[in-house]
Amino acid sequence: MNKGKYFISGLCLIMALFSCKKDDANIGGEISENPGSLSTSLTDTFKIVTYSAIGDSVITSERSNPMLGAYKSEELGLVVSGIFASLTPDSLDRTFPTADFQIDSFYLKLDIVDVYGLPTNQTFEVYRATEFVNEDSLYYSVDSLVTSDLIGTIIINETDSNSYIFNLDSIYGSALLSANITDMGSKESFQSFFGGIYIKPITSSLNENEGAIYLLNRTGVSLHLKYSTTNNNNDLYDLEMDYKLSTDNQIFAKYDHNFDNSEVNDVLLDTILGQDFFYSQGLHGAIAKINFPTVQNWYSASGAKNYLINKFELSISTEKNNIFELPQTLMLTYLSTEGIRTFTTTALNEQSNTYEFTISPSEVSEQLKLNMFNNMDFNISHPFPGSNPNQVKFMGSNSNNAPTVKISYTSY
Repeated sequence: MNKGKYFISGLCLIMALFSCKKDDANIGGEISENPGSLSTSLTDTFKIVTYSAIGDSVITSERSNPMLGAYKSEELGLVVSGIFASLTPDSLDRTFPTADFQIDSFYLKLDIVDVYGLPTNQTFEVYRATEFVNEDSLYYSVDSLVTSDLIGTIIINETDSNSYIFNLDSIYGSALLSANITDMGSKESFQSFFGGIYIKPITSSLNENEGAIYLLNRTGVSLHLKYSTTNNNNDLYDLEMDYKLSTDNQIFAKYDHNFDNSEVNDVLLDTILGQDFFYSQGLHGAIAKINFPTVQNWYSASGAKNYLINKFELSISTEKNNIFELPQTLMLTYLSTEGIRTFTTTALNEQSNTYEFTISPSEVSEQLKLNMFNNMDFNISHPFPGSNPNQVKFMGSNSNNAPTVKISYTSY
């Protein structure tokens, strides 16, 4: 497994995705004009409200690691990620025999870089797409392309990173050889003939807490076709072809979430239940949300406006899951005073299974002064939605290990 390595490489994608800026938590609080009268205090008695909400669709094209597979968990229900990919021959301007040939091999190759969940024999259907993935367009998790022929059924049950091959229907390999000289004249012409493939997970056999999501190399999907003639004309043709992604923008994932009979479904229907446990899921099925309803009132109370915020710390505990590992990094996002979604990240404390976020004190001070703190819309999610399948079960405010917020301030 290559745990955690995607969090560093994909940071720039998050800034683009959320149109947000990095929270510089090292910026100091404001400096009082009357330093001779300063005194410092610390409080952690604020009320906290926790719950989960359904996430918006996320961009799944141009992701660092396209995801393929499905898992079913007690906490988040059934999570499915299929993949559309447009492929181009490794060389064009070819001609093929119209008769007297045989298919020697026709297979799908996947470059898997990580595995999340509990792998089992998982069936996938591979379809021909009649539309191609436009490299100049953005695709979201709800998007789909038109498909037609079933070109193969494969079974994946892998536990580690590597390149794997899966045999497809050789009859459809023959169909690829029906491309004429016009179809093979350019990339655009070929994609009009063969838009690409759709790999669809079949989930009917998954049991509770079973299944896996496979993270792929962003160009790690290809087809391989090898044939030979039966009339000794092999020297007239190029007999082996690879169909690959010509750019890493021509692949995207389609997500489906079914929360039925899961723990998060109860919280989505009744947010008060999120005070016990609340949830976040990397494919953006569910977002963890947190409010601090008494902070603004505390600050706005008589005399409290003479406070300068020096530190704002939020600590949240999680429930460990032996099957679905906790993400090494999580992200806290909120709306800045300019209305820009801003983020700060933190690493998992593996000894205590907690995440501790620190927000810029100057930002908190400004929000409180403008009476905007209650509109900051705090969300906890994964740093790479669209490129991370991890799920998290957080302990809510009514749990035996409730979240805490500590505000360090200076009064003058």
